[in-house]
Amino acid sequence: MKKLGAQSLAAALAAVLLGPYASADISIKLKGGIAYALASEYNAGLLGAHDYIAGVIGSPAGDYRPLHFGPELGAEIIVGLGGGFSLGFGAGYARVSRESVFDYDSSLFTVGETVTPRLTAVPIVLNLHRAWTLGRALRLDVFAGAECLLATFRQDFRTATDFFLFEETESFQARKTAFGGQAGLSLDFEIAGGVDLFVQAEGRLAALTDVRGDASSQGNWFLGSWTGGASSAYLWAYTLTESGKAYPQLAVSLGAPSGTGITDVRKARIDLSGASLSAGIRFRL
Repeated sequence: MKKLGAQSLAAALAAVLLGPYASADISIKLKGGIAYALASEYNAGLLGAHDYIAGVIGSPAGDYRPLHFGPELGAEIIVGLGGGFSLGFGAGYARVSRESVFDYDSSLFTVGETVTPRLTAVPIVLNLHRAWTLGRALRLDVFAGAECLLATFRQDFRTATDFFLFEETESFQARKTAFGGQAGLSLDFEIAGGVDLFVQAEGRLAALTDVRGDASSQGNWFLGSWTGGASSAYLWAYTLTESGKAYPQLAVSLGAPSGTGITDVRKARIDLSGASLSAGIRFRL
């Protein structure tokens, strides 16, 4: 009896939620591809650190590698509204990561610095679609809408030197929600009844601001090892001027960086704006 009651309740709920769309065109899109994020201020800080080492300390080996590309997956349920219009609700997952390595020599010892940022995001989107039939099996779908990004930013900064066999990794992780918008288009080609293959391009506008998270450290040297407890901190951006030349920089601390030559101090902005290119399959129910 309880099972029958639960089934009746589920059927009634489905009728209420889907009743207005019972005769509508409903489809599900599954996609995978490559995402690109600008991360302009963050990348400027990485490049500034590289240029500071090259211009003030010594020529570094290794590479500055900007944070831009990563894989993306997504799914969207699309409900037809009539007249070529439809409403879509979707979610996905994207991850962008890159490693920069700066190795250099001072007058007394050798230093290696490795910066590994990783940005992951779960986008939740609400889109308005407009489709046009271009041929017997070809459709163009143009869409735009609002986007909520549940993002996690992590940075690991590792320093290693032969001076006292010192090694340390400083980690910073923050979770933020960003709101923005996105728009794009897809070209759908029907390969069977109710099944399409598509290619899709889209762009987005969103950013993480006031990035606050947990900072921790761990390391070792010739006398032993240690672990630093997590503490609250912000990701900062600033300009460091040395010998008349300005270098964009990044820092992780609770308070704003200060000192000789430090100007234009602000909480860093991680720009999620960018684009993605994907392909996938669409099932028409």
